[in-house]
Parts: sequence; structure tokens; C-alpha cells
Amino acid sequence: MGIFKFSMRMLVKDYKKSLFYGITLIFAVAVCFVFFNIINNPDLADQEIARSGGTWSDVQMPFSSVLSFLIICFCCFMVFFANNFFLSRKTTELAIMAMSGSGYINSTMYVLYQTFTLLLLATPLGILIGRCVVPFSNDYMYQMLGVHKDPSYIPQEAYLYSFILVAIVLSMICVLTAGFLHKNDIQTLLSQEKEMKVKRNTKKSKAVLFFGIYVFGIVMMFMNPHEPTAYIAPTIVGLGGAIGVIRYVLPDFVRNLKRGIFLTKRYVLISISNLNYSMQRSLLLFSLMTVAVTGMLAVLAANQNSPREFTTGVIGYIVVVVLLVVSIIYKLSMEALTRKTLFVNLWKIGYTRKELRKIVRQEVISYYFVLILIPLVYIMFISGRFIYYGDMSLKFAYIYILSYIIPIIVSGFITYVQYINAVVKPIKGGK
Repeated sequence: MGIFKFSMRMLVKDYKKSLFYGITLIFAVAVCFVFFNIINNPDLADQEIARSGGTWSDVQMPFSSVLSFLIICFCCFMVFFANNFFLSRKTTELAIMAMSGSGYINSTMYVLYQTFTLLLLATPLGILIGRCVVPFSNDYMYQMLGVHKDPSYIPQEAYLYSFILVAIVLSMICVLTAGFLHKNDIQTLLSQEKEMKVKRNTKKSKAVLFFGIYVFGIVMMFMNPHEPTAYIAPTIVGLGGAIGVIRYVLPDFVRNLKRGIFLTKRYVLISISNLNYSMQRSLLLFSLMTVAVTGMLAVLAANQNSPREFTTGVIGYIVVVVLLVVSIIYKLSMEALTRKTLFVNLWKIGYTRKELRKIVRQEVISYYFVLILIPLVYIMFISGRFIYYGDMSLKFAYIYILSYIIPIIVSGFITYVQYINAVVKPIKGGK
């Protein structure tokens, strides 16, 4: 059987492994199309310049254009992240191919055939979805700007730049895929999904240091003048402290709990071990979520009186949250599949299905609680500062916080259901 036919057969057979990747590609293409429309649509240009016949090029880099470009870059980054996760789910197949005598080029083409097929399907679907969304986004922005134009108009540049971006992304994926396969041998590929080793014996002084850095980020907010950009540095500092706590302090903290008060609590003992592993593997997503939601809060608060920038920010915020939430759901769901054997063994030694559900529930609730808490502290302090200076209403802050918390809670329920379907439902017999 040829490499192409074999790759297509495996793509269809293991479609669940490719589902998230395909959805991410479709969503990213649709979002990029919408923002290319915002950047290149002359009817959405600054109105004083638009009346004189000018376009975006007559404005010295409007903020909405910069924000649109950043959102497009973020979508590309999430595509590369999805591609990396897609490759990590293919390591066993690639290792088997290598052991069967398949060369480096054949292994590379095996993955690229699948990637190209997914992108080939995702591009027209994404543009079609974007084409359906643009009239609504245009109509809303036209109303905000007082423009009386046909909202269904889409500049040709939106189509052109979307296809160019897809070509660039495909080229980068080819390079990343080739590099991934070149640097990983058979043994490394087979161990990709093994439990990650974490640093141990972290000193208490380090724990105090990382907590101090997280708190110092909050203190920095009150040391800087009240400007939207003044919250970037404090957020990054606080994020560094939070990552340090999760990466270096949490493993020792969990191990001490397992040896102490949780030694006899057989549910918590297992759930916190899984929680520690999941959080270690989610540092990048935690970081992106924190920076995105705090940064977009400052952007929206500072541009409430600028309809074009505010509307662009709202669309961008929705895009960022959806992409990150979907990524987290898929990442946890795929990791749950690797724990199927663990839960089967727990059932064999006496755990009931009800007890296994309790273990999953404790892990999922704890994970999403931490995901909500780390950025929420900074969101509340930043919004409090804006409210104090009269740049934000209490109602706006309340809506923003809910728009952040509710999608995460919903994603928690989805993750729990998929987790149960992956590790508990397949177990036959028992209660």
C-alpha cells in the first residue's frame, strides 16, 4: 500500500485524533478572513478620512488594524500549537513505521499528506463560515460608526490574504513537521506520552519567592500610572510567579499532601496526582489565557468610546477565549485516553464506577478552579482600577468577568463528560 493511501486510511480510522486539529484550522481560517475584512474594508476606515476618500492606508497604523493583525497572529500560533499536539498523537504510528523500515521521507510525507488534506478541507469551509459571519460583523460596526453601506460587501483582499496566509502556514507546518521527525528517534517517539518528569525537592524559599512574584505583579499595578499599557508588565510579572508555583512548587506540595493528610484518602490521592500532571502539561495554555483576558480587558476599557476599536476588541476577545477553551478541552480529553489503563486497574483492585467518577470530578473541578483563579485575581484588580478612575462601569466589569468564567465552567462540564466516556464507561461490570 502506498504512503498516501495508508495515511488517508489512518486519517479516517483515527478521525478523533484529527477532529480538534481540523476544527482549529476551520475556525482559524474563518477568523482570519473576518479580520482581513476589517483591515481592508474602506467603509470601516476612520470616518473623517473616509469622507475625503481615504482608506486604512491613509491612517498611521490605526489601533483596530494593529489589534486585528495580533488576532490573526494568535490564530496562526494556535494552528501551530494544534499541529504540535496533532504530531504528539501520531508518535506511536510513526514509531511503528520507523521500526517497519519506513524512511524519514516516508514518515514525513505520511504526516504531511494528512495535514494537507485537513487544510485543504478546512480552507474553503473556514472562508465560507467567515463569509457568513462578515455581514453581521459589518452591520454591527456600521451601526456603531453611523455608516450606511451594504454590510455584505467584502473586499477582494480578504480572500487574497486569506489564501496567502494559508500557504504561509502550510509552509511553516511542513518545516515544523520535518524538524519534529528529524530530531526524534524511535525511542523518543514511543515515550512521548509517558508521564512527564518534574523537578523535585524545591526549597521553601523558592515557594515564597514565586508567591511573592505573583503578589508583586499586583503591587506593580498601583506603582504605575493609570494607562492601558501600564498593566502589561505587571501581568507578565504575576504570570511568571504563577508559572513558577505550578511548575516548581506544586509537585512538592502535592507529594507532601500524598504523604500526609491525603495518605488515607484514596480518592484525593489519585485525583491530585492526575491534577498535578495535567497542570504541568498546560502551562502554555494557562499563560496564554492569563495574558489574553487581562490584556483584552485593558483594551476594551480604554476604547469604550471608540466604536471601531471597541467592536474589534470584542470580536477578538471572543475568538481568543473560544480558541483557548477548545484547546483546553481537547488537551484534557486526549490525556484522559492515556489514563484508561490506570482506571481499569483501579476498578480491578476494588474501586467502583461511582468512586472512579468521583476521582474524575475532583480532578476536573480542581483544574478549572485554578484556571479561573489565576487570571481572575488580576482581572478584578485591573477592573477595580478602571472603575476607580471612572473609565469603566461596574456593569461592564461584571459582564466581562462573567464572559470569562461562564465559558470555562461550560468547558469543565464538557471535559468531565468526555473524561468519563474515555475512562469509566468502557469498564464493563461493577457499579
